[in-house]
This record gives sequence, C-alpha cells and structure tokens, in this order.
Amino acid sequence: MFRPDPEPLDLEILVVPESTLILVAAVIEPLRAANRILGRKQYRWTISTPDGLPAMTTSGIPIPADRRFAPEASRAPLLVIASYNAASHGTPDLVKRLRQAGRVRPMIGSVEGGAWLLAMAGLLDGHRATTHWEDLDEFASRFPEIDVRPDRFVIDRRRFTSGGASPAIDMMLELIRARQGYPLSLDVAKLFIYDQSRLSEEPQRAPSLGRLISREPRVAAAVRAMEEHIEEPLTIAQVAAAAGVSLRRLQTLFMETLKVTPQAYYQALRLNLARRTLIETRQSVAEIAAACGFNSASVFTRAYRSQYGESPSGTRRRSRAA
Repeated sequence: MFRPDPEPLDLEILVVPESTLILVAAVIEPLRAANRILGRKQYRWTISTPDGLPAMTTSGIPIPADRRFAPEASRAPLLVIASYNAASHGTPDLVKRLRQAGRVRPMIGSVEGGAWLLAMAGLLDGHRATTHWEDLDEFASRFPEIDVRPDRFVIDRRRFTSGGASPAIDMMLELIRARQGYPLSLDVAKLFIYDQSRLSEEPQRAPSLGRLISREPRVAAAVRAMEEHIEEPLTIAQVAAAAGVSLRRLQTLFMETLKVTPQAYYQALRLNLARRTLIETRQSVAEIAAACGFNSASVFTRAYRSQYGESPSGTRRRSRAA
C-alpha cells in the first residue's frame, strides 16, 4: 500500500461513533484532492460503520455509511477512525469482526482512537504503533505487547497508525507520496496551505507547545518537562533547571509569554488531565488524583473545585447525564 503503484487504490474507512469531523476530513480530503489534481479517481473509498447506520460525530453531524462493516465484504485495506471513548465502542462483536479482518485484509490501519480498537482485537501485537499523544501512556500500559511510539504516524509491515487530525493528514500525504511521488503529494499539501515538512517519527506535541518552540523555546522546554512529569510533579526549581534558566527568570518568562505563573500553569495542566479522565473513564477519584500528582483525594478535590467550580464527582455526574 505504501509503495509505488500506478493502479487505483480502494480503501474502506470504518467510522466509529463519537469520532470528530476533522479526523474524517483529514483522511478523505487529501485523497479527494489527489483525484482532483490527477483528473481521475486514483483513490476510491467506501465508508462503513459498526452497524451500517450513520455514525454520529462529536459535533452532532452524522457521517453516512455505505454499508455495515463486514470483514469479508472487501479485500481493500481497512482504516479505522475513532476518537472519544473509543474503547467503549469495542464491543465483543466489533472486536471479533476486526480480528477476522486481520486475516483477510492486506493492510489495516487507524487514526487516533482507532488504535484502541485494533489493539483490543490483537492486531497491533508485536508491532510499532501510535495513538493520540494524550493517551500514549495509558495505551502503552494497557497493551504492553505493542511497541508504542510517540511518533506522528507509524507504518510497520501490514499495520499503520497515526495520532490526531494533523498527523493523519501527514500519513495520507505519505501514502500519496509513496504511490505517486513527491510532486503530487506536494501539490495536495499546497491546496490546503499545509506544511508537509514534518517527519513521521517527529514526536506529537500539543499545538500550543509547537507554537511556543518558535516564540519562546525556554518556556516550551519548561512546559515539556511539566507534561512529562504529571504523576510525580517536579518542583518549579527543577522545571527551571530543565529549561536552563533560573527560577526567577522562569517566572518572568511565563508571565510574559503565557500571562500566568509556572505554578498555576502546572496545576492547570494536571487538573485538565484529571477532568478529561473523570469524563472519559471510570477510574475512581482517588486513582485520578494520584495519577495527576496530588498526594491526597481531599487536596485534589479542593484544587479541582477552585478551578472548575464543582467537585470531581459533580463533573462525572453531569457528564454522564449529558
């Protein structure tokens, strides 16, 4: 699939409910643009869903389905798109069908949360793979038999995986480059005014961190150190040392660049992760507090209430009701 080939490519795209529109567009639009530039249908795709019904995205806009996903309905490569609560959509039936697809499809890949479904089906065992950068640690812990990488996208034998929307575009441009060459890939990137200079193995980063590197690399280094030490937080002096500046200079740089102290930023970073984990998992409040670097559930609850105006349990009840 990722090799020179003048023949048209058929691709099945399995869209799982609670995917985001931007993920679907990140996969399809580069292929559509390549067809437009070439003046022919070099890339053809079929959209399936687990039940054959439209897949509702997180924005409330459904993605129509051509058919219910059936492993043996096609011999085309399969690409699984999933985002929020991906693992919860991995029903025994869907996992079984994915496992069957692994025996008949020439290649199987995923975008963002789709890696969770492939992993649940055992399709990534013994392979290098990636998923969204926010989930890398949890994904690696859940599936130790997978060589989890922080790369933007990974192609390993008959498996290919990518992080979020931007890495998915990178991966589709790499597909076009591999099959039709750099000129077409560059023309597609130019249509979207998209920078194609990133390498597949370049680590995923939060978008804000990417901008910070060019604006203030010392603050970016501090933020990276914070992100790498959530469960066991560093002291701000240690963060400053990681950024190569004094504690006082770090305070000044944060105020100038982010309009907040490094202490406040670090705590907000940990609390934001806690909030997402509360909404998306069933971990206990105590487990989440420990994973986010709080030495007790009561300390965590006070900080959380101060930040969001409600208790952790209140957030969980409201999100489940919604």
